[in-house]
Amino acid sequence: MRMDFNVLWVENQQDLVQNQKSRIDFKVKAEGFRLQVKFVDSVDAAVECLSQDIYSDHIDLILMDFDLGPGKKGDEGLVEVRQLIPYRDVIFYSSQASDLIELVNNRQVQGVFCSTREDLPDTCVGVFESLIKKVVDIDHSRGMVMGTTSDIDHIVMDALLASIEPDNKEAKTKALEQIKSDLSAIRDNFQEAISRIEKIEDLSQLFEHHGIYTSVHRLELLRKILKAVSPELKDRDAHLIKYIHEAIPKRNLLAHVRVEVDGFSRKLRNRKKQEMTSADMRTLRLELLEHYENMDSLLKALQVKALGEAGEQH
Repeated sequence: MRMDFNVLWVENQQDLVQNQKSRIDFKVKAEGFRLQVKFVDSVDAAVECLSQDIYSDHIDLILMDFDLGPGKKGDEGLVEVRQLIPYRDVIFYSSQASDLIELVNNRQVQGVFCSTREDLPDTCVGVFESLIKKVVDIDHSRGMVMGTTSDIDHIVMDALLASIEPDNKEAKTKALEQIKSDLSAIRDNFQEAISRIEKIEDLSQLFEHHGIYTSVHRLELLRKILKAVSPELKDRDAHLIKYIHEAIPKRNLLAHVRVEVDGFSRKLRNRKKQEMTSADMRTLRLELLEHYENMDSLLKALQVKALGEAGEQH
């Protein structure tokens, strides 16, 4: 379950809608989601885009301007888009929306919302909120959180690989030595955990013992490598520490909540039988979105650095 809200935006004057895009982005992010926009400037470009599975399978909403300059108008685009994706929501807009409903009716296209350009952010957010209410109940939110932290784990692994240039044998050796040192400590902790497990008096205590070289170990390794070989990125250390101490404990807690089903209602309760509400999940999504963007920014900085160092060597 992803935290992206993907929009295909058909508009030939993108500079005129940047304010609307910013307003939509702000409201979508406030719910713990990330707005991802693919701009195209014509009906034909939209059709070409939607003919590719990579887009048609993941587009959540289509925004279609009426006046697209020379060529096909937006109402023609509605027909062609509907032929490709019959059941996806579409917002049809114009600077003046008075005739849009009539155009939609004449084309006999279903599932289309009409809006002025000025009101577009409110219309878009209204559709967005309707969509997430349908698909993001408390249990789906749990899946989003777990999926996003898994994505972050992969970013951390990519960052580790990008943190040391291929020819830096000394840094590689130190990293491997650090892993061996970590494993020695893990081995000791593992033996201690076995001893503790042997002494448990109730099966429920098994939940307290899990993991070997965990995501925390990888993050701590990344922190040490960055301090050693990328001091210019030292400001990112605070982000890593915050993720380790704030996000991961919440993720681990969420992994072991109990789902209680009562008719159509589903509730999540932690080990202390405290309910985790939709508001709690929204807060957690917002935190994870910030962590994801920080991690992604770190990875890109490391990749840029690696490319620069590779260029200098040649």
